[in-house]
Order: sequence, then C-alpha cells, then structure tokens
Amino acid sequence: MAGAGGAHAPAAAAAAAAAEAATATRRATRERATKETQVSVSLALDGAGEGQSATGITTLDAFLDAVRERSRVSAHVRAAGDLWIDDHHTAEDVSLSIGQCLAEALGDKAGLNRMGSATATRGDSTVEVVMDLSNRPSMVSDLDFDADNIGDLSAEMVEHVFMSLTTTAGITMHVATHKEGSSDEDRLLAAADALGECLRQCTDIDPRRAGKVASSKGTLSA
Repeated sequence: MAGAGGAHAPAAAAAAAAAEAATATRRATRERATKETQVSVSLALDGAGEGQSATGITTLDAFLDAVRERSRVSAHVRAAGDLWIDDHHTAEDVSLSIGQCLAEALGDKAGLNRMGSATATRGDSTVEVVMDLSNRPSMVSDLDFDADNIGDLSAEMVEHVFMSLTTTAGITMHVATHKEGSSDEDRLLAAADALGECLRQCTDIDPRRAGKVASSKGTLSA
C-alpha cells in the first residue's frame, strides 16, 4: 500500500504544480477608448472579490459588484461615457471589455471545471444561471422587468449587458427566472448573484484534470 501511495505522489505533485502555474497568470487588463466611452477594466480570477465598479450608472455598479463578490474575481471597472444621451454605450462597452478580460484571463481553459449552474434569491425573486465556457457564445434569458428603468439603468440594457459579456468572453449562458417577485432590482441582483456563483464554479481549477481541457476534443478553440 505504501508503494502505491508513493507512486501516486509524483502525479499529485504535478497536478498541484500545474494548478499553481495556471493561477499565476489568470489576470487581464483592458483599456477601451472611443468617441462615446472610455473604459478601463482589470481583473484577476484568483482573487478574493476585491475591487470597485465606477461606471457612472449606479445600478450597473451594484450588478457588477454583486457578480464580483459572489465569483471571488477581483476586479476594478471604471468608465466615463456619454450618459447625457443614454446609458447604452456605457453599459455595452463596459460589458464588452469585461468579457474580453475574462477571455484573456481564462486562456485555453485547461484544467477548469468549464460548466456550472447556480440559483440565487433576493427578496422574493429567484433566478438560475447555467454556464458553459464553451468558446461558442450564446445567451438565452427570460428575465423580464415591470418598469422601463431599474434605478438609473434602462431595463432593456440588461439583455445587452449579458449579450455583450457572453459574446466577447466566449460563454454559453442561460438565465431562467424561477420566481419573478415584486421588485425589479431584486430580480436583477438575484441574477447577478447567480451569475457570480456560476462563474466561480466554471473558472475553478479541478486538479484531477491535471491541466487538461474539459473537452473530448482536447481543445475549446474550435
């Protein structure tokens, strides 16, 4: 028995070393400047949820903060946009930039769990998110809101936020409302909590994979 245990030790050590090497590089920074917005995003997948969101849209900041805290991804998001027109450009460009950072930080996704699901509740609202780091962007959501605005965020922009994020990150994501509840804000933040928890599951490294991609093809690049 002792000999068998000793034989497994090098493999376990190699898996641990591969996981440590992967976490050392799982970070990214993105700067985006157009005539409409200026966006700066930096994130580290293996953080502790530290950071700050300052987009000029309070509701979007609350959404991003909830995702960050539940995912344990450390992230700093700053944006200045043409909010005197509307919130479209700012919300969309911030989400595009976050997705690009995620894609860069995830790399080839070797050793990751890849898939996950999570359900979260805020107030009397319950929302589920299912995610696959598939490199095949797709987003399906039945989230609906009663008012045209959730605080200072246009309700119609919520879908744009999800679409922009999943497109640039290469994520397949389904958002399902189990109970709408009475508050648009609670519904939105329940979705944020579920998204964050789901992202944490998917991006966690499984040492049993020993650095291999969770795909029968051996790659998620095609």
